[in-house]
Amino acid sequence: MGSEYRRALAVWSVLSVPFVLLAAFLWTRQDLTLGFVGLYWFAPVVLAIVGVLPAPWAALRG
Repeated sequence: MGSEYRRALAVWSVLSVPFVLLAAFLWTRQDLTLGFVGLYWFAPVVLAIVGVLPAPWAALRG
């Protein structure tokens, strides 16, 4: 398991797990909106495109 694989896995896990918990909470209260999803993922997506964060598919390649 390479260090780039572990870094990508760690970064995207730290981003995904809280999102799933928040989305599940909001979904149960019927407050989950596309705006929330867009605001949550905007910065990580832009940072991945720019190259600051590892691309999420780097964790899939192994």
